[in-house]
Amino acid sequence: MVNARAGLALIVAYTLWRRKTMSNSLIINIRQQLHWYQRFFSDSSTALMWGMWLYLWRPLVVITGAHAFSKQPFLVHFVTKISPMTMGYIIVSVMCGALALLLWTLLPARRITPSPQKDLADYAAHFQLPEQEITAGRAANICTVHHDAYGRVIGIQPQQA
Repeated sequence: MVNARAGLALIVAYTLWRRKTMSNSLIINIRQQLHWYQRFFSDSSTALMWGMWLYLWRPLVVITGAHAFSKQPFLVHFVTKISPMTMGYIIVSVMCGALALLLWTLLPARRITPSPQKDLADYAAHFQLPEQEITAGRAANICTVHHDAYGRVIGIQPQQA
């Protein structure tokens, strides 16, 4: 009786912890708000889709003969007669692949760093225009931007609508 209560307490604690940690997740999970028949339809359609996906792989399995191990035992003997040197190469390549994946997890992920916000003085310095001209161009509904032969902005002329 005590073990059942302790087990129940652990389940409740885990459920509360899970709700607390998953509340700010980006994944939308409203499964508990669905009716039973909607959940049944969702589960059934998911199982059907997985079954179809596995069925699509069936020709590849038949072509490669992977199903033949259970029907023809001589293939099992053929696979077990791999030379020790080849088996060593297989083991080393698997271990190197596992090590490479473990090292991959240690690489720092690239973080997106937001660029600093530019203010009016930065734009004025970049385009070599007075701040009043940029402010007037921003405030106008229609404005003409003048360029030189190289495509640089040399002036902004706001138009009155």
